[in-house]
Amino acid sequence: MKRARPPSLARSPRGFTLVAALMMLIVITIIGIALMRSSGLLGKMAGNTREKGRAFEAAEATLQYAEWWLSQNATTNSPINCNGAQSVPQICNNAIANPTANGAWSVGYTYNPPFLTQSPNGGSQTYYHLPQLYIQYLGLNASGNGALYQLTAVGYGGNDSSVAVLQSTYTLYSGTSNLGK
Repeated sequence: MKRARPPSLARSPRGFTLVAALMMLIVITIIGIALMRSSGLLGKMAGNTREKGRAFEAAEATLQYAEWWLSQNATTNSPINCNGAQSVPQICNNAIANPTANGAWSVGYTYNPPFLTQSPNGGSQTYYHLPQLYIQYLGLNASGNGALYQLTAVGYGGNDSSVAVLQSTYTLYSGTSNLGK
């Protein structure tokens, strides 16, 4: 006598568990790949933010140097027409046409801060280019007791794509003295 199979087992589909497991594995793989790509993109964004911050800080340090230099030397230097690179900071009477354009920084002074290491290859510990500075004399302020200067600085991060251009207007009042603090 042969035993008959129970009717519930005879009708059950075979291999469904394998297909369901493979579908789950595909879904988990797609999610894993998406997470890996997302983390790579986040790393690039963090690196770009770091380099832009480094460029900004280099330009800010250059502006602070320009303010210090003006407070020490503005009364001894008269404005000149600046057309090329400068070996020392100068007070110019002409403006840079477009400080954010490529090639606009063929004029001005290249500032070398003590903390900055420049390398043409750039990198995380070096800067792509030394910051540059341009000082323009604008005339006297409205009350006539201070000279107005427009300070323009460009700073670079670790590569040629991370650039920050900052401008400020600085008033140097007559009769002020540096207290050395």
